[in-house]
Amino acid sequence: MKIPIPTIAIYLFSFLILILLAVLPNHVLSRKELQLVPSLKHLEGCRKGQTVKGLHEVKIYLKRFGYANVVANINHNRNEHENDDTFDDVLESEIKAYQLNHNLDVTGELDTRTLEQMMLPRCGVPDIDENGKSSMKWNHYGPNFKFFSRNQKWPPSKHNLTYKFIHTGAFSTRINKQTLRYVCARAFAKLAVVSWSPFHFREAGEGEHADIFIGFYRGAHGDGRPFDGPLKTYAHAFAPTDGRLHLDADENWGTRPAYDEVDLESIVTHEIGHILGLQHTSDGRAVMFPTIGRGATRRELGSDDILGIRALYT
Repeated sequence: MKIPIPTIAIYLFSFLILILLAVLPNHVLSRKELQLVPSLKHLEGCRKGQTVKGLHEVKIYLKRFGYANVVANINHNRNEHENDDTFDDVLESEIKAYQLNHNLDVTGELDTRTLEQMMLPRCGVPDIDENGKSSMKWNHYGPNFKFFSRNQKWPPSKHNLTYKFIHTGAFSTRINKQTLRYVCARAFAKLAVVSWSPFHFREAGEGEHADIFIGFYRGAHGDGRPFDGPLKTYAHAFAPTDGRLHLDADENWGTRPAYDEVDLESIVTHEIGHILGLQHTSDGRAVMFPTIGRGATRRELGSDDILGIRALYT
């Protein structure tokens, strides 16, 4: 039986895209861009057994992104651990889990690269769920894509998705509505075409039902994931079929990002990945990696992102 030529061409084209995405260079941050802020610089080199002022900030950071759930079975006073500046067994275990997830040397210490990674702007979606299940962990021998804990996804009846922009009263001084619409349209189109997914996206008309809701928010805004100002957590979204995509109105957004800005299109593409059911990956080349450097862009889907979407919806 002969395979139709158009079918062969489609598979060859898809294969070539995956190869190109795997070998294309990524934006590499300079050491100057990764310089530690003074408030955390003194924590560099901290290890178990030490007590250093400011360590509780690292504990709060790790708890916020789910790492306290990894060690929930360790016998300790949780409140005491979170509020003191002692580098205990719990903190060492949390740091090791963080290092493993971000493809760092697993030392259990606050070495330079670990602190640099923590200082990068990042997505507000936790890396580890409430059951202690990591969405990440680096795999050297295969794809690293991950899904939400219950493999939530859109049903076949909801592959034609509409989106609308929510007026929340929190406006970005850097991004106007027209720019946001343009950037989101580009991100949705890219995900639909490049990933070979079953989805079609369009902006909902006035008064029309929408599946996805996009808006700027500021500080605590009622969903349990408060924003915290520029160059920290820049956005978050929720697993299918929730459809909410929230952007921090106070973020230093850019569309051609300067050294102190976060690229809007890279972030919107990442958050749409969450809306479709992808979780964070340890592959630093992928759109679904949880952090991005100031001035960097990661707009194009990597092979890990594409394989993840196809695995979830085929």
